[in-house]
Amino acid sequence: MAGLACRILAFQIPHDEGDEIVYRMLVHQLEDGAGYTLRGTALIDHGWPADQYGHALFFHPPGGILFFTALDRMFGGYGLPLAQLMSYALFFWSLMALARSLSTATPPAPRATSLHAAAALAAFTPLMTHVASHYWLDAPMLALVTLAAALFVRGLPSSDTPLGGMGWIVGAGLAMGAASWVKTAALAAIPGILILGWACGAPGTRRAFVRLAAVFTGVALLIQLPWEIWQWRVLGSPFPAWAGRPSAQLIAFSPYVRKLTVDRPWWIYFTLMPRVVWTLPPALLALFVARLDPRARGVGFALAAWVAIVLAVVIGLGAIGYSKLLRYAILIVPATVTLFALVFGELWNRPAAESRAGRVLARVLLALAGLGLVLEIAQGVYTPLIDRRDLIWPLLLPGNGLY
Repeated sequence: MAGLACRILAFQIPHDEGDEIVYRMLVHQLEDGAGYTLRGTALIDHGWPADQYGHALFFHPPGGILFFTALDRMFGGYGLPLAQLMSYALFFWSLMALARSLSTATPPAPRATSLHAAAALAAFTPLMTHVASHYWLDAPMLALVTLAAALFVRGLPSSDTPLGGMGWIVGAGLAMGAASWVKTAALAAIPGILILGWACGAPGTRRAFVRLAAVFTGVALLIQLPWEIWQWRVLGSPFPAWAGRPSAQLIAFSPYVRKLTVDRPWWIYFTLMPRVVWTLPPALLALFVARLDPRARGVGFALAAWVAIVLAVVIGLGAIGYSKLLRYAILIVPATVTLFALVFGELWNRPAAESRAGRVLARVLLALAGLGLVLEIAQGVYTPLIDRRDLIWPLLLPGNGLY
């Protein structure tokens, strides 16, 4: 409830950032029956070059804009901020479902402690609170990806259901496919989810897991396929090279776009990440040096792989000319939150029989993790309160590049 109350800021913050203007214009285009395009609008060649934005079809899939349009028609000016609140709520409860499944998959599970840590962090993790305060597509995409991960882990084979729950898996594929219709980038989370599922699987169920993984991936890709066909028919290519990649004209026109695409190095994510996701460094440190339960360690490394894969994708896109924004790596959030919750619960419930050195190390790591949690929650509360491009405590650190 505290996290949801803070998201009410979406009704109050000025929504005049470039992407927000584009998305509102697309909503008006759909409501006026002008199609899913910016061609012919007042934006083209007035800050939005035609070679980037003037195509017959906008470069993101229309799922998120259709969601915005439906709520705008029902609630008028409240529709778009309500879309962000609904996305936040779906993200929160999906992440709690995922954390609960992971806590039962790693015995002996310090379940209550892990879930409390997950709830506190999910409510205020800065990447989500930042995007949920603006009229962006990232929040609904993340919500659906988190739902897909929760459903997929819920449907994995276990000792009670050796064949797994096919209904949960199909639901996970549908959620992932819906996320890909908000932003195609959502598909970058599939490898991490599959690795996590493999780590959570019960012994002797690997063959069933492969079958379920194929169904999950196949359903998601099948749902995405019509968008690629649509682009192919309208634009002449299912993967247009200009889609989402700033054009030379846009880079020349906007010093800020030039800063994000040309001036920033590819490794900027490694310097930005610790300034925003404060809980990730202590969680990774504990994963490598603490004596965690073997199954918890396996799941933890799977979550770390999820983070690494998403970062590799966004770094690769940045290297070929896409903007380098930390919010483009938002698909790491389900993994970073559940990894921290898992490690925090393990450290909190150290066995009494452990050596004195082991207990001291656990307490030091727990203190670092607790400090990271406090700092990340504080930044998650602070970040949406200001409307500027360098969203970080200005007296402590330089800008974190969330925009």
